[in-house]
Amino acid sequence: MFFRHSYDKLIYPIIALGLLSIVSFRPKYHLRGDMPSEFFPPTSNSTTAAKRSLEQKIAWAYWESAQMNIQWKYPHGQTLPTDPPSEFRVETKALGPSATDPATRQLYWRRLQQVWYAPGTWEKQYEWDMSWASDPLSSGADWLRNETGRLFSH
Repeated sequence: MFFRHSYDKLIYPIIALGLLSIVSFRPKYHLRGDMPSEFFPPTSNSTTAAKRSLEQKIAWAYWESAQMNIQWKYPHGQTLPTDPPSEFRVETKALGPSATDPATRQLYWRRLQQVWYAPGTWEKQYEWDMSWASDPLSSGADWLRNETGRLFSH
């Protein structure tokens, strides 16, 4: 049974704020700022320093494209499509026409697919996220699915 007390008006809002904080402060995954070594693997010494420098700039440009465009469209844990989406691109002006060549774009897309699931590619940060409020039923189901997967995957 409920008994009314004079401090109930204070306790219930505190409990509600605590629950709201627990539900809204959640982990988010972001691609790391530093490019993984597997995304731009070392090549043989026969490559000239100038060519190697240009290739590294192209790799950085594609990594930045993944950070700015791809990770928001395909978040952590989601499968990347076979073909690169239109958002995965770089500017020709700064890097030259070889950077936007379809073969080069496909090469870096394949490399991104290789590093996408590696734990070292992502960093986990806790932040406020009120997106659950727009569709609480779907968000609750996602949370339940993630938690049961985490508990029973061992």
